[in-house]
Amino acid sequence: MIGFLRSAFSTTLFRPFTGQPAVRTVEAARGMKVRSSVKLMCDGCNFVRRRGRLFVVRMDLEPGRPVFLDELVQQPQLHTGKTVRVTGTLHAYSPVTDRAELVDGQYLLIVDTQLLGVQQYHVGQTYQLIGEIDSVMDQVPERLFDDAKFSQQIVLRARVGKSVDGLDMAVYKKSVHAVRKFLDS
Repeated sequence: MIGFLRSAFSTTLFRPFTGQPAVRTVEAARGMKVRSSVKLMCDGCNFVRRRGRLFVVRMDLEPGRPVFLDELVQQPQLHTGKTVRVTGTLHAYSPVTDRAELVDGQYLLIVDTQLLGVQQYHVGQTYQLIGEIDSVMDQVPERLFDDAKFSQQIVLRARVGKSVDGLDMAVYKKSVHAVRKFLDS
């Protein structure tokens, strides 16, 4: 009877006396393609060995200058074509169109999330996004705040995003202003 049970169940699920875990954990690499051989994709790519594996990583990406939404909305031409780091609250997200709306107070920014890949976004959480400001916008979104101030001339093409929920925006703004003042002097 025991032999029948062992052959009927998978050995990875039914191991009562071996001391091994009942279910094996699978470690997935998010956003990485698995290949038998790797090669450099462009001039900015380098080989990096992490945890015994060889990765191709792009090294010439800019970290992004911290910019507030009110600065982007009031002076969109000043930031067009530059890499910026924007922090705000997620107001709306559409996975069909890969568009998101980031708000900070009464200012709103349209974000193209196509380069971010599959992530779980929660409306109402605070996110920090790094990407390039593009001056071309395909269409004006339908869902917007009635009294929000936004620029129809720019869109953020986000390439990195993370949740920074719990961040005190007042302290963050003060620290960014202090760093700017220090770097300008």
